[in-house]
Amino acid sequence: MRNRFAPISPRFDVGSMGRKEVYQQLRGERIRTKKAAIATILVLQALVLGAGWFFTFMQVRRATTNAVQELVLNENIRVADWFAEQLARDATGTLEYGSPAWERVQQKVEGLQLSGEGFVCLLDTGGKVLSHPDLRHDPSIRNSVRGNMSLSPMDRSENFMLSEAPRAETVAGELKSFLGQTHFVATRYVPEIGARLVVHQPESGIVELSSRASLIVAIVAGSVAFSVVALTALSTLWVMRRYDNVLEHINEGLENEVDRRTNENLRARDALIMGLAKLADCRDNETGLHLERISEYSNLLAHKLAETMPEIDEAWIDRLRLASSMHDIGKVGLPDEILLKPGTLSPDERLLMQTHTTIGADTLLAIRTELGEDELLDMSVQVALEHHEKWDGTGYPMGLKGEQIALSARIVALADVYDALTSRRVYKEAFSHQRARRIIIEGRGSHFDPAVVDGFLSIEQEFDDIRIRLHPVRSVWAARAA
Repeated sequence: MRNRFAPISPRFDVGSMGRKEVYQQLRGERIRTKKAAIATILVLQALVLGAGWFFTFMQVRRATTNAVQELVLNENIRVADWFAEQLARDATGTLEYGSPAWERVQQKVEGLQLSGEGFVCLLDTGGKVLSHPDLRHDPSIRNSVRGNMSLSPMDRSENFMLSEAPRAETVAGELKSFLGQTHFVATRYVPEIGARLVVHQPESGIVELSSRASLIVAIVAGSVAFSVVALTALSTLWVMRRYDNVLEHINEGLENEVDRRTNENLRARDALIMGLAKLADCRDNETGLHLERISEYSNLLAHKLAETMPEIDEAWIDRLRLASSMHDIGKVGLPDEILLKPGTLSPDERLLMQTHTTIGADTLLAIRTELGEDELLDMSVQVALEHHEKWDGTGYPMGLKGEQIALSARIVALADVYDALTSRRVYKEAFSHQRARRIIIEGRGSHFDPAVVDGFLSIEQEFDDIRIRLHPVRSVWAARAA
C-alpha cells in the first residue's frame, strides 16, 4: 500500500502556470516582438534613406560645384569685358605707378566687389602688379609676378582655370607663381593703357559657395528623410495599434469563452465530486451538515495558518474548502455493518474501516486520470489518503510522520477530529467544545501538527461558533456536557 501511493504523498508537483499568467507572458512577448519589428523597419528605412541621401548629396554637390564654376567663370568673363571697356574708354595713356591716372584706376579696382573671394588686378608690360586691391597695404605685391607678359594678337582674351594649362600656358605659368593656387581666370589685354586685366576667383571661394549650396540641399534632404522615417514610425505604430486593438478584442472574446467553458467544466467537476462526497456522508452522518462543518473548519484554520505559512494563498484555501469535503469519500465502499456499528470495532473490522482512505484516493485518482492534471484533485487525493496519518507516525494507511504528511491533510485531520468529537454518532453522544479542546491539546505533537493545534487555539471561539451554527439539533446530553 505504501509503494502504491508513494508518488502522490506527501507532495504533488503541480506548480503549473495559470492561464492568466500565460496570457500575460504571451502579451509581453508580443509587445516585445512588435517593438523589435518597428525598430527593424525604421533601421532598414533609415539605412536606405541614408544611402540615398548620401548618393544624392554627392551628385548634388558635384553638379552644384560644376554649376558654380561655370557661373563664376562667366562672371569673370563679364566683369573682364565690362572693366576692360571702362579702362579703354577712360584711358589717358599708359599707366604709371603712382600717377593720377593710376590713382583713378586703383580706386576702381579697390571698389569693385566680386562674389566669393574674387578680385581684379592689372599687370604692366614687365609682368609686375600695377594695380591690386591690397597694393596700398602691401607694396611688395608689385614684385610678385615675373616674366614676359606680352601677348600675341590671338591671345588677347583668355578664359581658363589655371590647373587646366596650357590653354594660355605662358600667362598661366606666370599667374600661378603669383596666385599660388588654382584660380578661375579671365584676362583681357587693354592696349590703351598698356596693361593686362586679370579677373579671377580662387578655388577656395568656389568650394565655399558650393558647400553652402550643397549644405542647404543636404539639410533639406535630411529633413525630408527624417520626416519620412518619423511618418513611417507613426503610421506603423498606428497600424499596429489598430491591429492590437482588433486582436485584443478577439482575444477578450476568446478569453471570455474559454472562461465560460472552463467554469462550466469546473462546476461539472465540483458537482460530480461533491455528489460523491454527499453519497458517502449520508451513510455516516446523522445531521447532514458534516461536510459543511469540515469545510468551514478547514477554511477558518487555513486562513489563520496563512499568516505564518507563505505557501498558503487564497487559491490554495479555495481548493482546500472543496477538497476537505472529500476526506471520507471512500466510506461509500464500506459495508453498513462496519460503518454503522454502534459498538467497538474488532481488529479486523478496524482494518477494514481504515481502507476507506485508500478507497477514496483510488476513486479520486480515477477521476483525475480521466480529467487530467488538476490541482484540486491532487489536493483531494492527499486529503482522502492522509487525513488519518498522525504527526508521530502512528497513523494509517502509510504511517507518514511529521511534514511527510501533506499540510492540507494535517489541517483536515484536526477539523475532522473536532467535528467527530462534537457531533452525535451511533456509538456516542456529542462532546462539548471544551472537552474536544482538551483532547486536541493532548494530541499536540503526537496526533496533530503542533502548528495546526496552535492555530486552532488562537481561533477556537470561532470554531465553537461554527459548531453551534451548523448543528441544527443538539441533544440534551450535548447541551449539558462539560
